[in-house]
Amino acid sequence: MSGHVLQGDILHLLPQLWVLDGWVSRTAPLAVRFTEGFEAKYGYEPDDNEVLPGADSPETSRLEASGVPGDLVTLNRHVARVDLPDLENGYFIHPAEHTARGLDGDQPTRIEGPHADGIVVFGSDGGGALFALSTSDGSTVYRLPTARIEGAVYEEGPLGREVVSWSVQDFLVHLQRELESAI
Repeated sequence: MSGHVLQGDILHLLPQLWVLDGWVSRTAPLAVRFTEGFEAKYGYEPDDNEVLPGADSPETSRLEASGVPGDLVTLNRHVARVDLPDLENGYFIHPAEHTARGLDGDQPTRIEGPHADGIVVFGSDGGGALFALSTSDGSTVYRLPTARIEGAVYEEGPLGREVVSWSVQDFLVHLQRELESAI
């Protein structure tokens, strides 16, 4: 029976691994093209826009041991960092060590207010908002606009949290499409 469960777990992970490897191999060259054509299109020099492939590390193992949802651990194993400061307001996927420090108190781990939830902050935009993964369902990605943060608590303000995607994979597809349309 345990062999059957393991096979099911492997079958569940294979599409996820393929999607992430494919996403990095498609998106990293798009970031290069975006940067190369940026000044001609927008009239000023770009910052460094890059998508860097990841690898297993002590930090990703620590995230996994801390109970971080599996999709985020897998993301950090395949994507080291995303820096797209010139795409819209900016998109950043933080390195695993930054996410791990967030669990130690550098970032909020809970939303309090009308939409209370546990979260893991894994990214940000260029305007001060945070991207966080819900720990209650392990898949919903929130954009948290600038608001009061006290200790590990993000206090949902009048703007409230925004659901930007229903999964990490959908969030990555959104980033890739935004990059494609900006080229």
